[in-house]
Amino acid sequence: MNAVRYVTLDPTGNITCLVTEKPEGADERAITGRLMQECEQVAYLEAPALPGSRARIRLMGGEFCGNAAMASACWLADQDGLLPGQEVRLPIEMSGADGILTCEVRRFAGSFEGTVPMPPVKAIVPVTADGKTLTAVALEGIAHIIWAGPPFPDEAEAEALLRRLAAERPEEAVGLLLWDEDKQTMWPLVLVKGSGTLVWETGCGSGSAAVGAYRAWHAGRGITHTDVRQPGGVITVSAEVRDDLPENLTITGRVRLGPEKTLAAELQ
Repeated sequence: MNAVRYVTLDPTGNITCLVTEKPEGADERAITGRLMQECEQVAYLEAPALPGSRARIRLMGGEFCGNAAMASACWLADQDGLLPGQEVRLPIEMSGADGILTCEVRRFAGSFEGTVPMPPVKAIVPVTADGKTLTAVALEGIAHIIWAGPPFPDEAEAEALLRRLAAERPEEAVGLLLWDEDKQTMWPLVLVKGSGTLVWETGCGSGSAAVGAYRAWHAGRGITHTDVRQPGGVITVSAEVRDDLPENLTITGRVRLGPEKTLAAELQ
């Protein structure tokens, strides 16, 4: 095999290129740079490392991504022959998360619905920036900082703010979420340190989970369900609070599979 093969996945508008095959020793930085021209993030399909896992999904910067996990699970279920009207529980591994994630995949005519367990919430703490108190929700491998507005900063101000905030945090990926509580609407901006990308995402799974955790934390004890509206559609978050931090965090979204493609040989 001497070609780079990949498939384009659409989880709630958060276009993801999943590299399914690549030559041994291929330049991943070059592959990622080329594929980022047609998507918001790049993931690599790998052989599983843990018993019982169907596959391992590794993000370009080694970070965690709920949407990439969800979309990849749907693609794997399709490869396994899942038919419309059927559903399956599919165990996968994901960069930025320990152990196995058991994803629930349901197939419809023309699309899939996936539910993915998210990494545990490690902390929810206030952050002061530009004279405003924001809230940082730290998950395993990624942190999101919630700006509850409006008014919101403009795009350039938001990008500069996220660069400053991310430099102060240990996580590989950091997001700034512009969250309108009244409209239940979110605009996610995500910075990945390893790949150097800064992207206004159309749909962010971990950002949705952070907002769901934030709302559950404010609500106190019990189970909450939050429909997080984003440019690419709606992601539903479920969270439960028993003592302090939210637990049993899951996201559910709609996924569409694009065509399989081959990367030009000169870019390998």
